[in-house]
Amino acid sequence: MLTHTQLLGFFSESASTYRFLSQVFFKELNDQAIAELAAAEYPDDTGNACLDEGYRLVRRYFAFSATDRRTQLACEYARIFLAAGVFTKERQTAVPYESVFTGNERIMMGDARDDVVARFLEDGFQVNPDLHEPEDHLAFELEYLVNMNERAGEWAQAKDKARLRRNVVRQLEFIEGHLLNWIPALRDVAQEYAKLTFYPGMLLVAQGALEQGRDLLRDILEQLDGTSAAA
Repeated sequence: MLTHTQLLGFFSESASTYRFLSQVFFKELNDQAIAELAAAEYPDDTGNACLDEGYRLVRRYFAFSATDRRTQLACEYARIFLAAGVFTKERQTAVPYESVFTGNERIMMGDARDDVVARFLEDGFQVNPDLHEPEDHLAFELEYLVNMNERAGEWAQAKDKARLRRNVVRQLEFIEGHLLNWIPALRDVAQEYAKLTFYPGMLLVAQGALEQGRDLLRDILEQLDGTSAAA
């Protein structure tokens, strides 16, 4: 059972984690971000297999990477997520849009994108139109969770159980129905194009973080539906 303080801490940490992951997958990393990642400590045993393997792959990249990491990772990002120099009609690419991985036609702007847009509107979240990207981009789906966790923290702080419960349910629906349903497939395809271990590792980190977040949200929902007043 989470205390009120632990509940607030969970939502704050979740927002930070999803914000970081959103930045990793939206565009090429800058020097500062790479330096921070290189200096970070990655645990060996998190209790989640995807996280453990993801951290191992990220550690491996930084242990054996070239001096010019920014150029190296920029090229890797372009090859994996932008299909730069590898696109063919016969082979699926790892462009990070849910519609590509869940729709029968495997094209952008599909049904998944429409459902994501509707959910974003219902929850008061909007993607910056100046970015000119479909809303079901992995980075935007993660940014939606940032917004939802920030709001959950507000509802928890205010002890508004009804709004907090709705938020938790919406997060669970989204994680299971719009993230964990396609990230494993994205990771498998990304692995086919990757020359380095960094991005396959980060996709595993994302999957593991979402799995852990989902499990804790389930516990929180049970707590909210019980007799505890911790929230």
